[in-house]
Amino acid sequence: MSTDRLWARTLDALLAPGTRDRVAASRPVAAARARFVAGEATDDAVAEAQRLRRTNRLAALHPLLPPADGAAGVDATVTEAVTAIERLAPVTSGGDYRSEIYLAPEQLGIGTDAARATRALAEVCAAGDAHRVDITLRSGPIAAADATLDLVEATRTLYPRLTASVVARRHRSEGDVARLAASGTRVRLVRGGAGEPADVSWQDPHETDLAFVRCLAHLLGSGVHTVVGTHEPLLLDLADGLADQSGRGPEGLEYQFFLGAQPDLQMRTADAGHRVRVLVPYGPQWLEYLHDLARRPSGVRRLAAVLTGLG
Repeated sequence: MSTDRLWARTLDALLAPGTRDRVAASRPVAAARARFVAGEATDDAVAEAQRLRRTNRLAALHPLLPPADGAAGVDATVTEAVTAIERLAPVTSGGDYRSEIYLAPEQLGIGTDAARATRALAEVCAAGDAHRVDITLRSGPIAAADATLDLVEATRTLYPRLTASVVARRHRSEGDVARLAASGTRVRLVRGGAGEPADVSWQDPHETDLAFVRCLAHLLGSGVHTVVGTHEPLLLDLADGLADQSGRGPEGLEYQFFLGAQPDLQMRTADAGHRVRVLVPYGPQWLEYLHDLARRPSGVRRLAAVLTGLG
């Protein structure tokens, strides 16, 4: 068994019903939670967004809710998203700056009822427009990639500030980027962690980096609003260079980071005049979020630094 597969099975075992509560209460996991998660309540996330705003960083609140498998789950997602919008807007927005809400398509029931997901996303976007808070839809599982793109395109006709996420690691992503850029859709580009099979995604880190750069070059050349979601120094430097070549300037490209990850890098990037946004996760599924973070190679380094007291 490969090291990556053994690590993944170990992490999955920590979420098993018999061990989850014990793991969640452990001191190391509590330290990681305090560093990388704002808390369980909406007000915890709003307070973190206020703190970030004072240091010239924007926030994207990410409610950690379970996937919706029916109408009740979708309604819960909409209720939480609208509540977060209403509490976030008065304390963080101003001028050209807008806060964001970051949702997963699974939280809208994309895999069970596409029409209901479309209505739910439109309701959240309408609340966002009313309060000057933008909405970003994450990429979701690759099996739902086409349905997610269809959802974005159906919604952005009325709500053009909706942002779609694209995972550069996936083989299909260059085509997805071209499709979204042609329609003028705002795009958040992430490198993507490990976990998807070789028939749908690049496994070699160098090939993944090249795919990221190809996608980014297309986006910057198209003129659409682009968000770069990575902590990799090489990719950040390349993004800076491509942005300069495209004539965008420091504020023409937004950089997005994880809460608690490399705060010094976040501050240096913001101080250099770049627009910096921090993903602020909160909610009941926080242990599942840490589990997902730990599956990423860079996430392992961050968690290890916290758990050993070096981060």
